[in-house]
Amino acid sequence: MSPLCLVYHQDYLASYYTSTVESPARVKAIHAKLANHFPIVEAVPAEREDILRVHTTALVERVESESRKTYETALLAAGGAIMASDEAMRGISTFGLIRPPGHHAGPDRSWGYCFFNNIAVAITRLIANGTITSAVVIDIDLHDGDGTAAIFNDIPAVHVINVKARTRTSFLEFLEHELGNCSETDLLGISAGFDTYVLDWGGILEREDYRTIGNTIRAAAHRLCQGRCFAVLEGGYYLPDLGKNVLAFCEGLAGS
Repeated sequence: MSPLCLVYHQDYLASYYTSTVESPARVKAIHAKLANHFPIVEAVPAEREDILRVHTTALVERVESESRKTYETALLAAGGAIMASDEAMRGISTFGLIRPPGHHAGPDRSWGYCFFNNIAVAITRLIANGTITSAVVIDIDLHDGDGTAAIFNDIPAVHVINVKARTRTSFLEFLEHELGNCSETDLLGISAGFDTYVLDWGGILEREDYRTIGNTIRAAAHRLCQGRCFAVLEGGYYLPDLGKNVLAFCEGLAGS
């Protein structure tokens, strides 16, 4: 059994009205780099009821009315996150190579190329089904997962960590410190953004730092929740190195 698998679907290459910086080329570049390293599970769309556990009917109807293609791809992204979380509960660390991203989508508001909050949909479904009672979400994107924080703000069972730092050293130290303070839980979920990269918008992290981040999270998962963890793609826009950075992270998460 592989220590890590990918969740992917070719329809993540769809073009829709926000496909500018957040373009299909992002997942294409990552898929090209990772496909020969890890087995791939094909994503299926989330059910509408899965989305409505975290978002209002008004938001869902707004996304659907603005663009059918966007709505369908956003359902597929949320479904990919659900599949990634299910694989994690089976003991397989998983990376959801999905788009659109989701961490800026709150209960009734979404922005920043996000429509539905993929990681929140996945975790909330597991809680609703009685599969888990608690989870930790780690957001390593350059930007805060404000939507994720808003969704889980009044839910003590889900602890959200937004990693913030100005330097490589402080980023890695902050992550290790916050995970070290976590109590035992049922699952770790990672909003995996790669725009903190030294040549991306953030200008901070080197490629090997993503391997270190993966290793740090893997160690925490084994300490806190019997190794159960999954990640979903958020940001990351420097295409020449994006696939290499995601591969380094996944290899760290897999312990390879």
